[in-house]
Amino acid sequence: MAQSGYNLVLTWTNPPRYIDGSAATNLSRVQIRSNWTSAATVEAAAAGRPQSYSIPVGPVNTSERTFWLVVETTQGKLSEVSNKASITPVEVPGRVGRLTAMADQRRIFLQWDKPQDRPDLADAYVVTRTDIPAEAQTLTDTRYEDLRYESGKMFTYHVTATRRLGQTMVMGVGPEATSVVAQDKTPPKVPTGLEISSSDAGGYVTWNPNNEADLAGYRVFRSDRSNAGFKPVSDRIVMSNGFFDPDYKSGLYYTVSAVDEFGNESAMSPPFRGL
Repeated sequence: MAQSGYNLVLTWTNPPRYIDGSAATNLSRVQIRSNWTSAATVEAAAAGRPQSYSIPVGPVNTSERTFWLVVETTQGKLSEVSNKASITPVEVPGRVGRLTAMADQRRIFLQWDKPQDRPDLADAYVVTRTDIPAEAQTLTDTRYEDLRYESGKMFTYHVTATRRLGQTMVMGVGPEATSVVAQDKTPPKVPTGLEISSSDAGGYVTWNPNNEADLAGYRVFRSDRSNAGFKPVSDRIVMSNGFFDPDYKSGLYYTVSAVDEFGNESAMSPPFRGL
C-alpha cells in the first residue's frame, strides 16, 4: 500500500485457487475493509492477477489507516481475511505549474514551476514518458532533458512532485501532463563577434562559433549598404566560423546567420563594415 497524492493505493493479487486446490474460476468481488467497516467493494479481476484500488484520504491527519481484503465468489462464498496493511497519510505537494515541452538540438526540453500548493514539501520530481513508463526519472531540478529523441514522433510526459520521508518518496498531487511532437522549430542563436582581415587577395570574415548540438553551418551575406541589399556570398552553407571572400572591397558590409540540421535559420547578425 502506498500514498499517491491524497489517495491511498491498495495493491494485491487475487487468489489463483480455491482452498481445495482447484482453479478459482468464479471470483466476483473484492471487499476492502478498514476498522471493521466496509471501505469499498470492487469487481474482482481474473484469478491470480494483480489488482489495485485507490481510496481518497480525505482530511490528512496522523492517524494510521489499516486495510484488509475478503474475496467473494459468484455464489457468495467468502475467502479468509487477507493480511493487514497499514499506512499513516501525510501532507504532500500539489501539482506542478506551467509544464512545457520543446524539441530542440536532438532532444526534448521540459520545464515547470514548483507547486503553488505546499511547495515546501516538493523535495524531488518524477518525470515519466508514457511510452516507456518503467524508465521514470527522479530529479531535484525543475527542468529535464530527454535525449531519447525520435524525429516526428509525439511524446507525452507526466511530472509529479514528491515528498521525501526517510528512504520513501511519497507522490504528490498529479501528475501534470504535456505532449510534444519531436519536430525542431527552434533556430540557432545569432552569430556574434564578426571581424574582417583584409589582404591583397581579398577579405577573411570570421565570427564566434555557435555551440548548438544540431548546428549545420552558417550563411554569409554581403552588401554595400548597412540596412538593405544583403546577398549570400556562397551557394553552400559555410561549415566553419570563417569565410574567405576574394571579392572583398573596403567599405562593404557583412552579416552572418546560423542554420541547424532541421533547416531553422537564425536572424542575421548586426552588419559589420570592412575598413
